[in-house]
Amino acid sequence: MGRPDIEGISLRMENIWRAAGLRTMQDIVRRIKKEGRITSTADYQINRLLELGKSTEEVERILKDALNATYPEMFELYDEVANWQYVRNRDVYEQINGNFIPPEENEWLQKMSEAVKRQTKDELVNLAQSYGFSVMIGNRRAFTPFSMYYHQYVDAAIMDIISGSFDYNTVIRRVVRQMTDSGLRTVDYATGRSNRVDVAVRRAVMTGVSQIMGKINERTAKELGTGYFEVDWHANARPSHREWQGKVYSKEELETVCGLHTVTGLCGANCRHTYYAFVPGASKRMYPDEWLEEQNRKEAETKTWQGKEYDAYGRTQKQRQMETAMRAQREKVQLLKDSGAGEDEVMLARCKYQAQLNEYSRYCKKMNLPEQRQRIYYDMRGRVAPSNVARKSKIRYNQNSTTKITDDWKDKTHARIPKNYFKNAVIETREKKGNSVQINRTFYDEKGQMRKQIHSGNHKNPKQHPYGINGEHAHDYEWKDDKIVNRTTRELDEGERRENNDII
Repeated sequence: MGRPDIEGISLRMENIWRAAGLRTMQDIVRRIKKEGRITSTADYQINRLLELGKSTEEVERILKDALNATYPEMFELYDEVANWQYVRNRDVYEQINGNFIPPEENEWLQKMSEAVKRQTKDELVNLAQSYGFSVMIGNRRAFTPFSMYYHQYVDAAIMDIISGSFDYNTVIRRVVRQMTDSGLRTVDYATGRSNRVDVAVRRAVMTGVSQIMGKINERTAKELGTGYFEVDWHANARPSHREWQGKVYSKEELETVCGLHTVTGLCGANCRHTYYAFVPGASKRMYPDEWLEEQNRKEAETKTWQGKEYDAYGRTQKQRQMETAMRAQREKVQLLKDSGAGEDEVMLARCKYQAQLNEYSRYCKKMNLPEQRQRIYYDMRGRVAPSNVARKSKIRYNQNSTTKITDDWKDKTHARIPKNYFKNAVIETREKKGNSVQINRTFYDEKGQMRKQIHSGNHKNPKQHPYGINGEHAHDYEWKDDKIVNRTTRELDEGERRENNDII
């Protein structure tokens, strides 16, 4: 490679780090403006900027200009955080000077830069090595114009994470919002597959970061003079990864046993594993064989949900599927609003989303999994579930003992009643057939499942509903594994007649 290429690569690498530093600085300013002080996160990010090579003097100048603050105001801002008990590095705010670490002397920065260059084969683009928005022309892969935007967003996300200034979820939320705001909803691949933006972005970012960290650890191993690595361990690994995680391998075995950098292997698509330098005779294994054997036994144990058996990996995969479905439903609600759909249609979509949330909570509780709602809210659209429905701990009653209605839908024409809604909600609707009008009520239990309906008439069908004085009757719903399996019809009992006396 000639010298001009080396200079060009160095310049592009410098620009990449400068852009990452700028995004960090912008986020620090945003946090200070919002809170009126240097928050814990902003303090952490300031320290990361210093590790990237900036001087305390430069950081203070940038903050002063961005906040449009006077020096006395900056002194007050710095004094407050310097006196904070948990400040990470008090000298950052007390010893303001022009000292900085030149890039060529910044060992951490050099190691990161070398890993990025190796990952991209000196191209410094497509850090995730993703084939998103690519097509096959003959035996050659070509990227479509959309790929430029996709790589730009994903590359920025990866650099922000490996710089240490941002966490995964913050970065992924930002990138998903940027891409969807630009009109991109799916990422297409040359294989013919297509993924939603949120799924594609998370996979690309996690895979890219994992692969770059692997390159860094390979360099560390070289410096230590060892050719062995220990693969880390994490819970809920896919079965094929469960076989080799937590053990020590040579570099060759990482490829032959663990499938290093293959799509389905170590550091492949969606793989959260990484590997660390291991020096035989000096290093101590993090995961002894006996411990691994016991964990694998626990991971293989199954639990049942809606008639299906799931092991540890299967349980988290089901959880991811539910989160993806909810993100899709949130998007559907927004698209219905944007297209000018009727209130009834929008409300029904919102109710379906609420039902998905309820089912998600029940699933996580039964499977003993922590809810990860941050994965649902990547779109940053705020509240989507209906907010005008009273959430009740039990059914409420008026002073005359009649039922209190939480949702009056009598003005809705052809209202569609959701099977899942808010817990202990009571929806009241009007049914009109010819000149006949009757009032119906739908009752939900503490799980938000439809349990009972009270009808004040016979739907103009006295033969099928020969009940009461005016055809009033009740439907009871039987549920199993979160599905309605049976519906029965019957007379109202005395309590139900009293509680619904105002409509029968």
